[in-house]
Amino acid sequence: MVRGRRRPWSDVVKEYNDKDSRGCGPMETQATNLSLHMARTKFQVPVLPPDVLARQRLFDAVRLALSSRRLVLLSAPAGYGKTTLLAALPQACPDLPMAWLSLDEEDNDPIHFLAALVASLQCLEPTCGITAQAVLGESLSSSSRPDSGDQVRRAVGALINDILATMPGPFALLLDDLHHITQPAVHVALDYLLERLPPQMRVVMSTRHDPPLGLARLRARGQLAEFRLGDLRFTPDEVAWWLQERLRLRLSPEELAALESLAEGWAAGLRLLALSLEHFPTSAARAGFLAQMASRDRSVFDFLAEEVLGHQSDAVKAFLLETSILPEPTPALCRAVTGRPDAEALLEEVGRRNLLIQSPAERGDRYRYHPLFAEFLRRRLAQATPERVAELHRRAAEAETVAARAIHHYLAAGLWEQAAVAVEHVGEELARDGLFHMLRGWIEALPASIRDARPRLSYFLGVCALQRGALAEASSYLECARSGFEAAGDEAGRGEALQELVGVASQQHDYQGQAELIRLALACPLSTHGRVQLLMARAWQAVYERNLDEADAYLNEAIDLTLDSRELRAFAIVAPILRAHLTLLPGGTERLVRYCRQALARFGEGVGVVQAGAHCLLGYIYALRGHIDEAVREAERARVISRRLGGFHFLDWEVDIVLTTAHLMRGDYASSERLWAARLPWYEQTPAIRPWTATFLYCLGRAQWMQGNLEQARKTQARMSSLVDAQYFPELAISRALMRVLLEIAERRYAEAERILRPAVELEQANPHCLVFGNARLLLAYLYLSWNRPQQAMSELAPMLARCQGDGMPGLILREGAAIVAPLLRLAAERGVHAAYAAHLLSLLGVKAEARRVDVPETGETLTPREIEVLRLVAAGASNKAITEQLVITESTAKTHVTSILRKLNVTSRTQAAARARELQIV
Repeated sequence: MVRGRRRPWSDVVKEYNDKDSRGCGPMETQATNLSLHMARTKFQVPVLPPDVLARQRLFDAVRLALSSRRLVLLSAPAGYGKTTLLAALPQACPDLPMAWLSLDEEDNDPIHFLAALVASLQCLEPTCGITAQAVLGESLSSSSRPDSGDQVRRAVGALINDILATMPGPFALLLDDLHHITQPAVHVALDYLLERLPPQMRVVMSTRHDPPLGLARLRARGQLAEFRLGDLRFTPDEVAWWLQERLRLRLSPEELAALESLAEGWAAGLRLLALSLEHFPTSAARAGFLAQMASRDRSVFDFLAEEVLGHQSDAVKAFLLETSILPEPTPALCRAVTGRPDAEALLEEVGRRNLLIQSPAERGDRYRYHPLFAEFLRRRLAQATPERVAELHRRAAEAETVAARAIHHYLAAGLWEQAAVAVEHVGEELARDGLFHMLRGWIEALPASIRDARPRLSYFLGVCALQRGALAEASSYLECARSGFEAAGDEAGRGEALQELVGVASQQHDYQGQAELIRLALACPLSTHGRVQLLMARAWQAVYERNLDEADAYLNEAIDLTLDSRELRAFAIVAPILRAHLTLLPGGTERLVRYCRQALARFGEGVGVVQAGAHCLLGYIYALRGHIDEAVREAERARVISRRLGGFHFLDWEVDIVLTTAHLMRGDYASSERLWAARLPWYEQTPAIRPWTATFLYCLGRAQWMQGNLEQARKTQARMSSLVDAQYFPELAISRALMRVLLEIAERRYAEAERILRPAVELEQANPHCLVFGNARLLLAYLYLSWNRPQQAMSELAPMLARCQGDGMPGLILREGAAIVAPLLRLAAERGVHAAYAAHLLSLLGVKAEARRVDVPETGETLTPREIEVLRLVAAGASNKAITEQLVITESTAKTHVTSILRKLNVTSRTQAAARARELQIV
C-alpha cells in the first residue's frame, strides 16, 4: 500500500492485476510508521450530540479519581454511556490534557496496539514515542518474535521512558472499547504499562467486561477507581431533567415513572425511547406506546430500534440499512454504496436526528453509528434484502480508500480474487510492520482453492507461522510457496521463500540444511537487506564451522553491501549480528571500525539499535587496543541507548563484556563480580541468551577467584557443572575447563590442571572467537609459572605477545587481569621475551617491570639484575665487545661482570656459564 493513498481500491486492484509482475517480490523498503495503517479518527475524541446530559456527579467523581488513582475503569454492558462519559471528560476537565484511542478488533495485535498507543500520545506531544517506534521496528528484525512477552515489555518500557522524557506535565490516556482486546500479549503490554505508569500519567478505560489485568493488585494498593453499571445508570432525577428540560417532552409523572421502569437507567434505551416518543404528541398515544412496550416479548433495544426505524421515511430507512455496513460513513462512501446523488444531504439529516455519533469536528463529514444501533441495522438488512448485502460490500470495497476496510468488504462480498489481490498488494508492508495477526486472518478467510493457487499467499502464511514459532507449519507453507514461485518462473519470489526457509532451518538447528538454503537463496535476486541478512548468517555459520577465511569473505561482503546501500534496514539487520567475536577473525578490526564510523555519521547520535550497536562494537575494539577509558565511554553510550529502547539482550551482553574487560584491566575485580552477580538472573530468564549461561558464570567465578574468594568460586563452578547444554558451543566447554583449572591451581594440583587445560587450548586455537570470554593459552602459561616451569610459561606466552603486538591488540592479554598477567609479563621482560612490548603492557596495567635477582643454590651467591642481563647475552654467544654495545657499558665493566658471573656460578668458561643459566631457567 502506497503511503498517503486516497483513491478507490478498485483502481489499485486493477492496476495490480494489469502488471506483468503480478506476484512479484516485496515492494521497496522504506521507513514505516505503523499508525499510517489506521484511521485518524481512532485518535480523536468523538463530538457529542448537542442534547447530551451533563452528568455532573460522574464528572466530579472521575475528576477526583484522576487526582489520585492510576487507573479509572468504566465497566458496564453496552449502551450505558461509557463512551459518552469518556468523550465528555476533556471538556469536563479542561486543565488536564487527554489522549484518545478508540479500540477495535484490529488492535488485537500487539504491534498494532502499541503503534496505536504511540500515535494517540503523539497527538498530545509529537516527539513522544519516537524511541518506542524504533523498538517496534527493531523487534521485527530480531530473532525474537515481535509478539513475545519480552519484546512487548521492552517496547512498553521504551514508551514509558519516552513519556518521562517528553511529557513531564499531568495528562490522561482515554482507552475506549477495551473489550475488543482478547490477545494476551496486548494485556501483557497494558499490565506492564499500568505497573510502571509514570507518575504524571493516568489511564481511563471503558469496557463491557473487566479485562484480564492486575486489577486486584491495583485495587489493593488504592490505585484503581471503578465505575460500574450502578454508577453509570441514569438516576431518576437525571432521566427527568434530560427528558423534560433538555428534550422538552413534557411527560407526566406517571409517564416518567413508566420510562424509568422500562429503561432502568440504560442510556441507549432512553435515547431510543425519546426518539420514539417524539412521534406520539398526546398523552394517550404515549400511554398506549408505553403499555405496548411493557408487554413486549423482545429486548427493549430491538423493540425501540424497530420503532425508530419504522418512523423514518422510506428514503432514510433504506439509507440507514444500506450504509450500516460502513464503519465510518462519509458522503463519498454513502454515494458509492447507495447510488444516491443526495447521499450527503441524507447523511446530514440522519446526523441531525442524533441517530449517529459524529466524528471529530475538524472532520465533520465522517460519522459512526452507535454500535448497538449498527448491529440492529445490519441484522435488519440481512433479513430484509439478503441478496443485496454482497453487492453493497462490493460497492464499499471499490470506493474505500483504506486498505484494511476494502479487504474486509471484499471478503464480506465473497469477492475472493479481488480480496486476494488486495492482500498480496499490502501483505509485505503488513509483515514488515509486524501486523501478522491481521495478515493471517485475511488470508485464512479466503477459500483454500484461492490460497493454494497463489504462492504469494502461501508465502505470507509461512512468514506468519514462523513469527509465532510454528516451525513445521511455516516450513510447509514456505515449501509450497517455493514450488509455486518456481512453477511461475518467479525467481524473486523463490528467493524470498528460500530466505524465510533459512530462518526455519536456523530455529530447528539444522545448520547443514541452512547452509544449502543460503546458497540457493543467494543465487536469486534479493533485496539489499535480504542479501545482507543471508551473508551475515553464513558468516556466523562459517565461524562455527571453523572456516575463518570464508567467514571473513562473507563478513566483508555484507559490510560493503550495507555501507554502499545507505539503507537503514540493512544497517538494522547488521547491528545485532556484528558482535565482539567477529573482531577476532583474520581480517582484523579496521573494517569494523569503518562500519561503525560510517553508521554513526549517517544516522547521527540518535536513539536506535544501529547507533547502540556501533558504540558497543567500538567499545570492544578500544578494549582490544588497550584504550580502557575510551572503551568504557563507548560501552556506556550503548548502555544508555539500550535502556532508552527498553533493553536489547544482545546489546546488554556485549556491553557487559566490554565493561568486564575494563574492570579486569584495571584490577577492579569486585566491580566485575558485582556486574555479573546482578546480570546473571536476567540472562538466565532470557531464552535467546540462556544457552551461554556457563560462560557468564565463568566471568563471575573468575572475578571471585581473583579476589581470593575460593569458597564462592567453587559454588559458581558447581553451578556451571550442573547445567545441561541444550546445544553444543565450543565456548561453553572452554569456559568450564578454565573455571576448573583456576580452582586446581589454587589447590596446587598442577598436573590435573594441565590435563584439563591442554584440550581447551586446542579447542580455543580451532575456535578463536572463543577468546571473547577467556584465554586458555594464557592461563596455561600462568599454570606453568605457578608450577615453577618458567621456560614452558614463556613458550606459551611468546606467540601471544607476538600476535598482540602485530595486531595492535594488547587487550587480548591484559583483559585476563593483573593477577594472572603481571607475573608473566615481568618474567618476559626479564628474559628478553618481547621485553619492550611486555614492559609496555605492564605500564598499561599500571605495574612497573621490576627487575629480579636470582639465587645460586650451590654457592649461596645471588646474581644481580645487571648480571642476569649479561649472562643472557653470554649464553647467546655475545663477545665482550658485543655486550658493551648492547648494554652501553665500557669493555672493562663488561669483563668485570663476566668474571663475577663465573665466580658466582662456580664455573670456568662461558660455555659452562650458559649451561648453568639454562639449569637456573634464566634463559
